[in-house]
Amino acid sequence: MATLSEHDRGIIARDPLGDSLDNLRKSLEDAEQSYASISRPHGDATDDSKEGGEKAILRLLSALMVMNVAFHLKASGREVASGLLLLIRRIRNGDFNYGYYRPLVRLVIQKAPDSQIWSAVFDLITTLTRATPPASVPVSFDSTPITHSSASQQGAEQAREVVERKVFEEIRFCTHREVGGFFEKYFEAKDWARRALDVYKAIKDRHVDGVWTDLPNPPVQADVLNWWFQFQDDFLSGERRRYYSTTKPKELIGAESQRQIDLFVKRYNRQPPDIAHDWRDVEVIGELKASNNNKKGTLLQIGRYVRDIFSCQPTRRYVHAFTICGREMEVWVFDRSGCYGPGAFDIHKEPERFIQVIAGYTMMNEEELGLDTFTERDGDGRLIFIEQDGALGRKRLRLESQPFTRQRAIVCRGTSCYLTKPPESDEWSYVAKFSWTSDRRKPEADLLRLARQRGVEGIARLIGHRRIASINEIRSDLTFKKPYSFRGTPSAASSFSQSFSQSQSSAVTRPTSKLHGLSIADRLSRKRKSSDLSRKPSKRSRTSSQKLSQPQREVTYDVEEPQGTSLLAPNNGPYDNRVFRCLVISPAGRAIYTFESPLELLAALRDAIKAHRSLYMKGNILHRDISENNIIITDPKRTGVTGMLIDLDLAKELSNGLSGARCRTGTMEFMAIEVLLGISHTYRHDLESFFYVLIWQCARRGWGQEWPEDTLITQWYTGSYREIAFAKRGGMSVDGFEYILEEFPPRFDWVKALCREMRGILFPYREGLFVGTPKDPEILYGPIIKAFDKAIDDIKATQ
Repeated sequence: MATLSEHDRGIIARDPLGDSLDNLRKSLEDAEQSYASISRPHGDATDDSKEGGEKAILRLLSALMVMNVAFHLKASGREVASGLLLLIRRIRNGDFNYGYYRPLVRLVIQKAPDSQIWSAVFDLITTLTRATPPASVPVSFDSTPITHSSASQQGAEQAREVVERKVFEEIRFCTHREVGGFFEKYFEAKDWARRALDVYKAIKDRHVDGVWTDLPNPPVQADVLNWWFQFQDDFLSGERRRYYSTTKPKELIGAESQRQIDLFVKRYNRQPPDIAHDWRDVEVIGELKASNNNKKGTLLQIGRYVRDIFSCQPTRRYVHAFTICGREMEVWVFDRSGCYGPGAFDIHKEPERFIQVIAGYTMMNEEELGLDTFTERDGDGRLIFIEQDGALGRKRLRLESQPFTRQRAIVCRGTSCYLTKPPESDEWSYVAKFSWTSDRRKPEADLLRLARQRGVEGIARLIGHRRIASINEIRSDLTFKKPYSFRGTPSAASSFSQSFSQSQSSAVTRPTSKLHGLSIADRLSRKRKSSDLSRKPSKRSRTSSQKLSQPQREVTYDVEEPQGTSLLAPNNGPYDNRVFRCLVISPAGRAIYTFESPLELLAALRDAIKAHRSLYMKGNILHRDISENNIIITDPKRTGVTGMLIDLDLAKELSNGLSGARCRTGTMEFMAIEVLLGISHTYRHDLESFFYVLIWQCARRGWGQEWPEDTLITQWYTGSYREIAFAKRGGMSVDGFEYILEEFPPRFDWVKALCREMRGILFPYREGLFVGTPKDPEILYGPIIKAFDKAIDDIKATQ
């Protein structure tokens, strides 16, 4: 067992575990009993017993990970909290052996001294992460932040029904059927077209009197798969790609939720088959159904799979997919502006087309499959070439293997960020950002140059950039009509006033509580009357002057009048033309949600607010997308600041007209109330978003992976724009805000005073809660930065 230093023992003694693990002991005892039984001769583990053991260990690791002690101890050169997160990820990726965890489990069951429990944790981290190289960026609680998608979608929220509803909100107004020229573009006049025709000629004698004689009838899935793989063995065995199928969800790894896929295509590996496939290798998705009774449901199902492909292959340009429902086959392409296809055809009536398609998917090259052809590969990983800013020639840079930010949605900017460095360097000194931005927006590179010219401080420096592709180029030679209208779906124009956000639309699938489904006002009223609150405020959470009767600030300054709407009417084209760009910036940093202490969190947010003030006041540029994805923590010894502002994709130079956006700009859970209601975006709305970022880090990120189930801020990304605005407005009232603060874990008690101060500054009263914008920006910037300075000094004084 690891030997603890006196320093470590002191940390453990000051913050005992107490009874915090008591509620886990029953599940751990069950896991231990199951393990003991299968360890005996002839013992056999059932799937349920294995799953029960995994769940018990995951709950234990999650509980330990959010303990204060885990943020102050280090094992194998990393924070214990980060080490525990790595173990959790290993288990969720299918790498689980109960024997490794057994010593820790037995100590917890026996209620061993804290020092022994933490020593066993040290041993686990040292043993199981030995093969994992140290992270270049400290590991966060969720390394996949998502703009317009889900800083909020994790764990159970990735359930099928929820994700399919999100997919529908993404594609509902940008799905095209009956697209002209589809087969000509993707399946004809190709280098391999003759080979596909030869396959048809070799098998066409099985098509007699308008029917495929050997295709199963009725089309039972197992029988169809048998036919499919026999066809592949007979006619496609020499192709570079093959069809595969999964029978268990664990056979396909890499995505946050496990899926069982009917058919998919990936490059053929002539080595012995892997135990599991990886979403990073999936190139085409197929779904089989016995009938075509639910076309919408089948489309959403493959949309769910495509979402996982884009998540695991974030620099991919587009994805092919197909469905076979009874006699009908339908082929699709999904890209960042929606999905489109030529419509369904009968595989018995068009036998040559049927063979042409299923053979073609195995014959396509990387360009034709929509794979990433921009990055290059060598023996050490991936490389990119960019145009240097302010210099001639291209610069070669190496990408880290995995992005530290990405988006899960399909129809979105698809932003992903990678740590980047010159190949000859040992230091990851840059960040490469890939994103699909509207062609009606000024390129971010132009805005970064403009900001530098105007002396803006606290934003990233442009190193270089490169244009890669566009939706117009991808969809060239195709003919589009009006988007397909799903039954019961309103028009795109009318939906703006009532629709869910792109990709963040549905309720979360958490265990039902007695408060589920109530409005914020009802929930607050119900909470006041309840005598069995699951978490009561700490003694420090309220003073006598901070209770529900505390006085309100009154508005005493001139305010701007609301200027119409922040929405643009849809353009005249059939789809949004997005441009795929790579932008390289400096310095390298880490996302705000990877903060290692409340002090670092506050310092980074304060410096980012200062950067926002400089961008607005000196640069005359409004950011308009303040979120946890767009604030980075930097090394103050190198940069002079702890936090910087990044990502100007949605920014707007104030001297220009409308922005080019077809929807409200921002990330749902961080969007300001007035922006949710369609009011033009102002600097105050960005400051309000900073406030929501602060609350989110405390009340959501502060709990790690296992946040409380019954949380008020769930309503910040659940429902329509109007419903979310109503929820936030209720939460920002004095009564509501104290209940928001109750959702902070204990180690953020010191931040509550700052949150109360910011709430008072941003939401004064004038005949009710006021959310308008002062004409003088310093009325807000000055007091907010001063409040951060005081909170930072107060925390430093206690250390």
